[in-house]
Amino acid sequence: MYRIMFPLLVLLHLTACMTGGSGVNQPDPLSQSSAISVSMPGFETSHETTMRWRSDLIWVDDPDGRYKRSAGLLQQALQSEFEQKGYQFVGAGEEANYDVLAVALLGELEGKEEIEQIFHLYPSLTANDGGYTKGNVLVAIAPAGTKDIVWRGAIELFSDPGMQPVEVRQQRMEWAAHQLLGSIPSY
Repeated sequence: MYRIMFPLLVLLHLTACMTGGSGVNQPDPLSQSSAISVSMPGFETSHETTMRWRSDLIWVDDPDGRYKRSAGLLQQALQSEFEQKGYQFVGAGEEANYDVLAVALLGELEGKEEIEQIFHLYPSLTANDGGYTKGNVLVAIAPAGTKDIVWRGAIELFSDPGMQPVEVRQQRMEWAAHQLLGSIPSY
């Protein structure tokens, strides 16, 4: 009898272990991102590298100016990340080594021909979105006064701009800037 009961108990125990944790932990969609960057041979930096914004961050598909504040916060987050890496930003009329252009949009990159022509980058999230919208941030760096892009990066992440408090959105923008600019050297 013992020979029959022992294997049955072991089998029952193993089955309980396998089914006891039936809920698979899915990562929080808001903690996921897909970032990609490309650096060209002409992108040379040092602790003396200066940058300037070619224009304010462009928020695509925002005819009513609904995301104007978010665009400003995102531009600040990107500039702060550059500065933490040791780069100095100068004003529009001052001399710089590089010009920086940044674009943000909610939704897919597909069909945005102007953006595709400049960036040629397609980050892609494949995980469950939890009902969130995909957001994209793209950054290009060119030697000052030129259109010759020497570094470009893009990040796609899940976003919920209408439902999050401003402080949470600011933290997410800082996190996204850190993820996006991760391949740029620090000094």
